[in-house]
Amino acid sequence: MNDVLKFADDTKVWRKVDNVEDVSKMPEDLNRICLWSEINLMPFNISKCRVMHLGNRNQKAEYDLLGQRIVETKEEKDLGVIFSDTFKPTTNCGKASKAANKIVGLIRRNIINKTEEEMLILYKTLVRPTLDYCIPVWRPYLRKDIKQLERIQKRFTKMISGCKKMNYGQRLEKLNLTTLEERHHRADMIQVFKIINDRSNVYPANFLE
Repeated sequence: MNDVLKFADDTKVWRKVDNVEDVSKMPEDLNRICLWSEINLMPFNISKCRVMHLGNRNQKAEYDLLGQRIVETKEEKDLGVIFSDTFKPTTNCGKASKAANKIVGLIRRNIINKTEEEMLILYKTLVRPTLDYCIPVWRPYLRKDIKQLERIQKRFTKMISGCKKMNYGQRLEKLNLTTLEERHHRADMIQVFKIINDRSNVYPANFLE
């Protein structure tokens, strides 16, 4: 049986598919899941079902669900995070950057007295959470993506009263902030700690060896 993960009304099925035998097993498991959904009166909306092929050795076979072909996708959104078949974070960086820049622009146009205390509250409440959301999942590793996110914090800190003529490093020191790259590295370390010390059986025992 494939691995199955359910969250609310969302169901994911996955397995390693490297050869013809692996391909033949997937339809069998899809049929089992369909039977389960019918028995429990929880039918699948096949128009919303997608298959994503990962890896160079993937057979990229076509699969059916209740007699209908499942549409292939190269990109899919899950709980606000966009996953691609290459697992590159560029799409998420663009999405987060665009959303955060809109908020920064709104603050720049509507806040007249941009004092340090008030601006930091706005930044930590409205802007930074947009850049931090699920960051251990999609943290950028390409320099262009890292710079794209960092530019947002640079732009925001430069708007704060008394910071305009300072360089980025001086602004961070004055405002007691770190670079986003450092902050995201810290988030990685926290996630690794949670995995190693997990007591809720969320992660498999061999997730990190």
